[in-house]
Amino acid sequence: VTLVSNVSSVSEDGGSATITATLSVATYTDVTVALTGAGTATPDTDYTYTPSITILAGSTTGTASGASIADDLYEGNETAVVSITTVSGGSATENGTQSVTITITDAESAPTVTLASSASSVTEGDSALTLTASLSVATTGAVTVTLDTSGSAIEGTDYSNVSDITIAAGATTCTAS
Repeated sequence: VTLVSNVSSVSEDGGSATITATLSVATYTDVTVALTGAGTATPDTDYTYTPSITILAGSTTGTASGASIADDLYEGNETAVVSITTVSGGSATENGTQSVTITITDAESAPTVTLASSASSVTEGDSALTLTASLSVATTGAVTVTLDTSGSAIEGTDYSNVSDITIAAGATTCTAS
């Protein structure tokens, strides 16, 4: 049994693929090809697929379908790798190790960061300031916003040390005071 896909990549927003299992010769009984999903994409979170293909007796091909699952997170492009786990029926066997790799193209662009301040000026000695970092879209990993200071006031002397802001995975904002 060999395995091929009709596409090498799909869009995250509504992409689909057809996976075809092919026998070198027709058999006298149905052949079942069991499949498993792996890759950087997560089955049932980033994509769905039919877990087996049945090649009917007397035929040489059977198909399974798969589809991407849209989300609102920036993940970058991911891969879905669908492989044969077992072949049963008709004395058929897998031809070596068969798998197909399909790239799922992320629908979201890489996030941009904006920085906002709770005030444009403060009174020395009795004022607090909050900085808010915001992402244009959530991501699957934490994002650290490295802050740098400049001007005539001295960090640590005229005002408290400024810490970097880390926005947690799945979140879009975080603050520092």
